[in-house]
Amino acid sequence: MEYSCARFTDLPDEILMIIGQKLNNFDVLYCLKGINQRIDSIVHDSTFTSRLSFVKWSKCNFIDLLHCDMILNRYCLQILPDIHDKIKWLDLEASSMKHILCATDYPNLNSLGLYNIDEESIRYLSTKSIANTFNSIFVVFTRLTTLILYESSYKNRVRLDFNDPLLPNFRSSTLLQLIINVQCFDDCLCLLDGRFIHLHTLLSI
Repeated sequence: MEYSCARFTDLPDEILMIIGQKLNNFDVLYCLKGINQRIDSIVHDSTFTSRLSFVKWSKCNFIDLLHCDMILNRYCLQILPDIHDKIKWLDLEASSMKHILCATDYPNLNSLGLYNIDEESIRYLSTKSIANTFNSIFVVFTRLTTLILYESSYKNRVRLDFNDPLLPNFRSSTLLQLIINVQCFDDCLCLLDGRFIHLHTLLSI
């Protein structure tokens, strides 16, 4: 094992970059970060840090790649705090999204995907209303241009109540793309009432 590791670290940076690009960013960071300072400088490249997806599509739903506590803890305690300012896009599964979002700050995050979400998991982010939780997302991530809300099932979908007094504050001046499930056509009209002044794409999934 030591011999293999030595041969790997002796490879030129260009070859290591090519190898890394054949893998997904999740595995590159988890397996290679911390080997030595030189490898760290390579895996810290934006190629591997700008977009991190912690979900994987399998058959009919998304599965959480952070289902193991050891992997989750390594990311939250060691990896994310080191690269937090390099991350521009996060794809998160409902069961681990609070851990990832609370692990550090993400000053340059511009795209956020939340998968397998339902009303219970959204409220896990905040004990307040769903509308308040979404408002908080826009307050914390001020550069957000893309928001994806992929629900766990039709039965458990997130219901935006447009009669909620907080929903008028559900707005953003930076959002360009919103991918969300709506209950009816009127909800689409509400989302297009000017609350997202630069929105150019609204997809209902």
